Amino acid sequence: MIKDVKFTFTTDASGDVTANPDFWPGPCRLLSVMYDYGDAATGADFTFSFDRYDVVETVLTITNAGIADIVWYPRRVVQGNTGTNLTGTAGGDVEPYIILGRPKLVVAQGGNAKTGAIIWVVDTL
Repeated sequence: MIKDVKFTFTTDASGDVTANPDFWPGPCRLLSVMYDYGDAATGADFTFSFDRYDVVETVLTITNAGIADIVWYPRRVVQGNTGTNLTGTAGGDVEPYIILGRPKLVVAQGGNAKTGAIIWVVDTL
């Protein structure tokens, strides 16, 4: 089932914040990440990750996000049966991330007391 998971944020005086969503549907595939621009600084940097059992996986890193709403479609390169990455050439050998732990958003350089929102569109497992 497709669901939206929203992270709202307000940065501190240094322009930084770490945010988790209020609601998490559990294990899912990450289909897209939407940036709903509020008034964050043009140079805001976003790092999206999740952790489970102290294993952290970074899903997407955006530098200088800009001041417009945008949608990203993060994908990961899959591995073969020897554990080595397959090529990922021309969009092949990639798949949506499977999110098994609680997601986290880290904002840096977002400006003093600036706001915005990130929406993860997920397909629950």
